[in-house]
Amino acid sequence: MGEKELIFTISGIRGIVGKNLNAEIVKRIALAYGLWLKSDDKTIVLGRDTRPSGQSLETAIIDGLTYANCNIINLGICPTPIIIYMKNKLHALGGIIVSGSHNPPEWNGIKLLSKKTFLNNSEVNEISKILQKNIIDHYFQKEPSQPQITEKLTAIDEYIQGLKTMLNFERIKSKNSLKVALDTGAGAGKNATPRILKEIGCNIKLINNDFKNNKFPREIEPIEKNLKDLINLVVDEGYNIGFAHDCDADRIAIIGDDGTCYPEDIGLAIISDFIFKQYSQTNKKVVFVTNLASSLAFEALAEKYNIQVIRTPVGERFLAEKMENLLKKEHSSSIVFGGEGSCGGVMIPQFNNTRDGIFAASKIVEILVETNKKISSLVSKLPKYYAFREYIKTKGKNLDKLISQLKTDLISNGETVNQIDQDLRFGQGKDWFALIHPSNTEPIIRVISEASNESFAKKKLISTSERIKSLISNL
Repeated sequence: MGEKELIFTISGIRGIVGKNLNAEIVKRIALAYGLWLKSDDKTIVLGRDTRPSGQSLETAIIDGLTYANCNIINLGICPTPIIIYMKNKLHALGGIIVSGSHNPPEWNGIKLLSKKTFLNNSEVNEISKILQKNIIDHYFQKEPSQPQITEKLTAIDEYIQGLKTMLNFERIKSKNSLKVALDTGAGAGKNATPRILKEIGCNIKLINNDFKNNKFPREIEPIEKNLKDLINLVVDEGYNIGFAHDCDADRIAIIGDDGTCYPEDIGLAIISDFIFKQYSQTNKKVVFVTNLASSLAFEALAEKYNIQVIRTPVGERFLAEKMENLLKKEHSSSIVFGGEGSCGGVMIPQFNNTRDGIFAASKIVEILVETNKKISSLVSKLPKYYAFREYIKTKGKNLDKLISQLKTDLISNGETVNQIDQDLRFGQGKDWFALIHPSNTEPIIRVISEASNESFAKKKLISTSERIKSLISNL
């Protein structure tokens, strides 16, 4: 068992605890990361989600960072968006988040942050090379320095104060009569999202907020099959909306007033439509940034309001980097924001340049209050598209060769293919697209198809998936 068995990518390092992820490996990775950081002041912000395995991994990270002479600001259990918010607020050199995100409970992982955002491929490779060197064992033979650890338990308070610069809490509260059902899944959002929604005047009912017999009360990923309790609550007791988080609260799922579990893109689409409309009558230029996997609805909305849309590769760091660069180049009167539709988290770089399910829930409440409309009514006005997905296992396969063959095959069949990194996207304008995306976190290829016609979207998913499976069988 060693580092080579882990999934080590720009999206973080993930593995099954006790199988290919343990305290010793995490300690080595933390030391390699600490050595990679180049500064006299190596201040690292550290936080974790609620997985029971997180505590031992946190201890291992502290041990590894100590050997690299790092100063540690430990936020304890804290949502990922708030950890990143605090890292940026404190101008810390780096950050480590202990979280398996939406993966099952037996998984855990660590997300490594550079000075600006998540690591890029080059930085990941640099740390991987340090891991392979004997220098790691050499450091562990030395006596570690006295750890400089600061326990900071005010992160949620400081985040809320920052959020108040983006949302008018008092105005929302004065007009808010919403009944909101919230399923935190006993994740790290449990200490933040309920508090914020109450402060803006929501009448909240919490479910699945605590562990049951030392286990998560539901499956972690906030998708329809795991949210039956929330759906039933919204319908049976007449709630205006339901929200659900994954374990680290960077994602948000939305249940409509009619009990519909909306597709992942809907939250970002509602927020985008509201912001587009808000600034359409001003002189401010609006630039919307999203990834290749997000819905075509964003182009349709942008065209309606004459908004520029920029697409990036799949991966949060690509969006964060693009938005930061745009803010440097664009005039101060410009509005730059975006997000990954596939997770529901919106990214507002002026506030928190990361996907933020907590902010998304708060912003959607504001929109419902300001428009005085039901969530189902707002959704009905959005451009209608149908999306389908399939996951194809690729363990042990040569991805570079597979992607190259797929691209050649698609082009020979008349498709115009856009390749960014290993992602292949093809389609026709705002009518349809298909995306072939090798996962950053699992040995699978995600196939996504979307179209304004439901049967056509299904047809494209099937034909694309069959093409991939056929090529894989011959590798």
